[in-house]
Amino acid sequence: MIKAESIVNKEFKKSLFGYDREDVDRYLDELIVQLRQMETERKEMAATIEYLVSEMSQQGVEAARQVRGVEPVSPHATVTDEERRRAKAAEQQMK
Repeated sequence: MIKAESIVNKEFKKSLFGYDREDVDRYLDELIVQLRQMETERKEMAATIEYLVSEMSQQGVEAARQVRGVEPVSPHATVTDEERRRAKAAEQQMK
């Protein structure tokens, strides 16, 4: 992914029949401004997503505690037949 700083630091070889240097510089300056803005927005969105995922996870923990005082189960835990039966009964009550 190209970043604004890579444009800032980019140097081009000079050519006898090349593009107008000032025109290219103005265009690159516009790109730099837009890329920096996009990078900032991306960081803000990533932080927002991280926060929302954290909130959803916490709400899931709280919801699990409210259902008959059940704590969330680790994905690595072994589920007993009794726990499966209680889960199925709780699921039936929710329907």
